Order: sequence, then structure tokens, then C-alpha cells
Amino acid sequence: MLRYYANGRIRWKNSMVCNTRTNWEFYAVIAGRCGPVFHDGERPALVEKTLWVCAPECSHAWADDGRHTFHRIVFHFGTAPYPLDEITRERGWFAKKLTDADIVRLKAIATELEPHFCEPNLLSPICFQGRLMDLAALALADHAKSQPPALPDLANFKVGRALSWYAEHVARRPSVKEVAEATHISISHLRRLFMQVRHISPKTAFGRIRIEKANELMSRTDHTLEDVARHCGYANAAHFCREYRRAHHFTPTHWRKRLVAGYAKPLPPGVVPVREFCARAADRTMSA
Repeated sequence: MLRYYANGRIRWKNSMVCNTRTNWEFYAVIAGRCGPVFHDGERPALVEKTLWVCAPECSHAWADDGRHTFHRIVFHFGTAPYPLDEITRERGWFAKKLTDADIVRLKAIATELEPHFCEPNLLSPICFQGRLMDLAALALADHAKSQPPALPDLANFKVGRALSWYAEHVARRPSVKEVAEATHISISHLRRLFMQVRHISPKTAFGRIRIEKANELMSRTDHTLEDVARHCGYANAAHFCREYRRAHHFTPTHWRKRLVAGYAKPLPPGVVPVREFCARAADRTMSA
């Protein structure tokens, strides 16, 4: 689900404070110079034509030279597909130099997503998911040139089947043992397969599925936190909030109020939501 969209030229009037985002951030500079800052007071390395992908837990800010504008295209999504999520989480962020063809593609993606972001309809979630896959493929294009260590097709199949089975039964929060039994393999072998294919434990992977399901429900329904917790396999709302805060360092209520409620408020004519969810209220909208 697309949570945030920005496209246009900008110059930061004030320095930005480093903070974690509540979603996966795709930040592309297509003209001018900009760069990420990962610690307050750090001197940024300004670059051109670059796409950054930042995981939700990566604290950062963006900086320019303070004198010139730059053109950026920004998308925030609730999730990132494998293997981009694992590659990005290795250090919290991932960067790729953009070719002219990449920039043309990014502009096309932005053009397609903007109307769905401003006025979502029944097909918008499908469009968001499709363009997210396009962004992931663009970001990882250079990785496709080198052949990773081959993994047996059976290992990928069994991990995929375990994830799919867990997602289908997430409401009752199956144990790793139940998933192993459902996929007809031992617990120890299931753990080995996950480490081989995804480089994470089954428990971690299943926890991410519950969080992603919760974000989906909170964004498209008016379910209470108790309802969300029940649908996603948590004992109660308190358990859900603890697990959510452990994963994201903020509460689900914070996520919902800051990132979802804003979409229900129509903006005045001539104003676009380029910085709808900035921490500084005065910077949340800009003139078109």
C-alpha cells in the first residue's frame, strides 16, 4: 500500500532531524544534488541521480546544499518484497545510481501512482502493488548481473509454502512446530531452510507477516486494535502494541493517526500532499 508520495523540486529551508520512518522509503534524486544523513550534525555526501531505499527502522534525514533546489520522487510503502527487504536490512539502507532510462521509468511510475494516491479507487491497491514490484526490480537491477549461490528449487518451494500456510492461518498464530508439521518437514529442517533461503529464522519471518497484516487492516478498515489483534494472531491489543512497538519503535495508534487518518482529509484546491506527514505541521503541504 502506498502511504506517501512526493514529486517535484524542493530546497530544505531548515535542516531535518534524523528520525525513523513508519514505512519503507524509496527516495530518488533525479535532478540536482541531495544526500542522506544518518546522525544529527553529520555532513552529508551530496550526489546526483541516485535511488535510496530505507527500512522503517533506519533513522535518517535528507540534506541539500541549502542554496539550490533538487528534484526528488518519493514513495513510502508499508512493505518491501523479498529479496529487497533482506538486502536493505543488512545495514538499514540501500542505494543505486540511476541511469537516464531508470529516471524515465521512475517518472512513469510516479505519473501512474499520483492519481491513485490522491483519489484512490477499487483498483488502487493493485496498482500500488504492481509499481512496488517495479521499483524493487529497478533498485536491484545491478544485482541481477551477478549470479548468487544457487539454492535448490525445493528449498525455495518449501519456504514459500510455509510462509503461505502461515499467512492463511495467521489469526490463530500457529507455532513453528505447527507450520513444520503442515509442510511435512521437521522443525530443525524448517529453521535450516529459512536461514538458507531468507537468512532469518521462521519466527522472525512469521512475525513480519503478522505486522504486515496488521498494517493492512489498520489502513483499509476501521477495526479497533482489539479486532486487529484478533485477526493477526495476537492475544489482545496490549500484546499487539508491545510487539508492534518492538518492531517499529512506535505504537500502532501513532502509525494509524499520522499515516492513515491524513488521507481521509481532503486538501484545499491548489495544494498537493508532498509532505503530508512531516513532523512539522507547517510543512505538511505545499502549493501546487
